Amino acid sequence: MTNHLNVSFISYILGVNFVSEQSCVMLYKQKKYRTTMNPTVKYSAFIASLILVMPYVAFADQGTQSPTLQVQLASVTCTDNYDAAYLNDVVNAISNPTITSTITTTDIPKLNADFAALQADVTANNTVQFKIDSQKFTSDQRTANLDAVTAIKAAHNTTVNSTLKSETSQLQSTEKSCLFAAKQQKAQVKVQTYTKAITNAQNLSNNLTTHGANTGALNQTIANANSQIQTFQTEVNNAQNSTQLQAALNSFCLYNGCKTANNFHFAANAAIQADQAKLNALAGKNTTSTFQALVGQAQSDITNAQTALTQVGANQYQGTQSSAVWNNIKAAADVIHQLQQIVNHKHH
Repeated sequence: MTNHLNVSFISYILGVNFVSEQSCVMLYKQKKYRTTMNPTVKYSAFIASLILVMPYVAFADQGTQSPTLQVQLASVTCTDNYDAAYLNDVVNAISNPTITSTITTTDIPKLNADFAALQADVTANNTVQFKIDSQKFTSDQRTANLDAVTAIKAAHNTTVNSTLKSETSQLQSTEKSCLFAAKQQKAQVKVQTYTKAITNAQNLSNNLTTHGANTGALNQTIANANSQIQTFQTEVNNAQNSTQLQAALNSFCLYNGCKTANNFHFAANAAIQADQAKLNALAGKNTTSTFQALVGQAQSDITNAQTALTQVGANQYQGTQSSAVWNNIKAAADVIHQLQQIVNHKHH
């Protein structure tokens, strides 16, 4: 049986398209910021300034690329830029091609290739490959850092150590700012996702209303969710550092994403209310015992879904709770679709 109402509803609630962050396009012009390092080139200051801009690359000309991948790439860009600058500083400070040959001939090219692969994954919307390439990037980062430590020990020079300590302090501060900017982008994407979901749910409610359904309960659910989203957005906008911003991100999840008890379960709540509104509109259309038996079956499914969701509360789903909620929502939608077909057939 076709899951007409449920499929339609979920496509509204979860099928979110994102608009490009046009304001960010001008901040980044596809500069090739790193090639294989030349030990004589000193550019940590360049990287330090560029690091502040690089999170926006993930949002420039994004087209149909996944916002989630773009946010992840923004964070990776911060650490990649830090690694690029730090390795270059190590090579420059030691100024001995023999000692730093592994860094220049192996580590830097690998990290270049890794980052290029991650960029390609984002362009291709390839989430699976992005995860694989991220793991390789992290592994190569660890190796490069170990090689840098080995080179510094081999140089055994206090001037080298002092120079790198100063450079590293600057780069760490800049990376921290970069990661905060990347996390801000993550938060704004989350706000955009939530706002789009509310708009789609309201459109669905309006559509149900035009077909005679009483959507008062659904509209109340939408209003409650929207109120919490506004509070969430205010907390995000007011965050002054990564700690405050992370606290804001953890304070509210429209769906099931918070480990803390801050989950609204909007899709499930709204789907239940939409099922109920449609069922109420159909219930009096036919008085035959067969039709009314189906009405009773659908109502039982909706009640079971609501009971299961009430038990979840604001927590994340545990064990079979998600199945208990959504299997009943889908079962109700199936029966409601049957009822709609009966009503449609009667009027032909």
